[in-house]
Amino acid sequence: MIAINQMPLSFCSSSGFKQFMSIVEPNYIICKEGAIKQRLKGLKSSVEVLIKKELNDARSVSCTSDCWSSIAQESYITVTAHFIDDQWCPKSYTLTTHKLDDRHTASNLSNQLEITFNKWEIDQKIMAVVTDNAKNVLNAVNLLDNITEKDDLTCAAHTLQLAVNNGLKYDKIDILIQLCSKIVCHFKHSNLASQYLKDKQDQLGLPTESLIQSCKTRWNSIYMMLDRLYKNRCPISNVLADRSLTTAAMAHKFEVTEHQWTDVETLIKLLKPLQIMTTVFCGEKYCSISMVRPLINAVIEKHLKNNVSDDEITEHFKTTVIRELSDRFKLLWCPSSVVSARQIASFLDPRFKDLEHETVDAREEIRTRVKNLIKEIAEINCDVQIETPVTKHHGALEFLFGDEVNCNTADYDIQYQHYLAEPQLKFDFDALEWWKTRASKYPLIVALATKYLGIPATSVSSERCFSTAGNIVTAKRSCLAPETVNMLIFLHQNKQLL
Repeated sequence: MIAINQMPLSFCSSSGFKQFMSIVEPNYIICKEGAIKQRLKGLKSSVEVLIKKELNDARSVSCTSDCWSSIAQESYITVTAHFIDDQWCPKSYTLTTHKLDDRHTASNLSNQLEITFNKWEIDQKIMAVVTDNAKNVLNAVNLLDNITEKDDLTCAAHTLQLAVNNGLKYDKIDILIQLCSKIVCHFKHSNLASQYLKDKQDQLGLPTESLIQSCKTRWNSIYMMLDRLYKNRCPISNVLADRSLTTAAMAHKFEVTEHQWTDVETLIKLLKPLQIMTTVFCGEKYCSISMVRPLINAVIEKHLKNNVSDDEITEHFKTTVIRELSDRFKLLWCPSSVVSARQIASFLDPRFKDLEHETVDAREEIRTRVKNLIKEIAEINCDVQIETPVTKHHGALEFLFGDEVNCNTADYDIQYQHYLAEPQLKFDFDALEWWKTRASKYPLIVALATKYLGIPATSVSSERCFSTAGNIVTAKRSCLAPETVNMLIFLHQNKQLL
């Protein structure tokens, strides 16, 4: 309970718990804090054994990493592991959240990552390390040995937000966002205005919702602020127009013209597809890396294409964001371009295998690269018999015709050509389930697909540890030892194994 609910170790010796147990079980002997700590350590060890076993069975492992500072100004580094198991289920585990005593230089961060990989015995099977766009972190990843993919694998959601933020850097947009932020701030700091807003929402039959303030470090917060404001445009206007609540000077200060409300609506329509795309990138229950380039191209084509009727704000935002996305995600192919892990993953995803989102030249390069990778796997396994599961014949025709699907599967070129001939799936199909049913048909390509489709599109899994850490290292618990912090975060993040 302490691990799952992020409770203090002293909970069991608290007066409230003692009184509770005296009623439930008067003979219960209260555990001391030291005993609870020892039991949690034992629990952590048992969970570590389970995770190590799964990591050992995995063909390859990809990791995410990020750094954060606690309320006590202590710096920590978090590392999470991601892989696809033999049942084609994506798995992710938090490996460590330990204190950083040295400066955040590339060499120090690289050393910390190597220590973690060695401790968990995955140093020889790391496929990629996904991080944010900080230069020191990117340089740290480049210093690592035995990493298969190092280029163009920054957090897709963070990169997307950088592009969006640059698109919002426009005087008219900036003035509008500041005005909206001031309105939200007014309602946040005035209990009376906030209560009257709720009353007006009830009168107009709207959901009783608080306004949302934007935050520079929170993704999509500007979109959420504008969207909530626009939905509550009428009750907000009614409250600001009431002179018993709002003075004339304040009302003038917070006045939003009809043209500005139109601009707010325009920004909401522009930001909505980008917000949804961010959410899709951050998912952990499906392969997300293969969707990065197809989705970005789809959003550009379907939602950001310039139109003759576009106003000044729309034209600026679309032009800037398209340019930023093209540069940051290297969407344009040139002779010096190198095939990235995202492009390989898209080809290995049956929903995007035709590479319609890539240029013709890029398609050929990607297919050639994948074919060479399959050939390398075939050469490594040339002396090893590729085992395919024995299929039991359940019907007369199946028995008479025999299982001819798996013939010549050891030939990499035949597997490659057969995969090319497969029809492309619709985007809402489950790619992992598709591969699960074809593991025996494409044993060589399957080995490649598990590696690349197991790479996460973002480093959100590591960043989610910050929320857990914030609930554990609080103002009242700011003196927790780093080892205890690591233990409690580890147990809570991997609570599915408890």
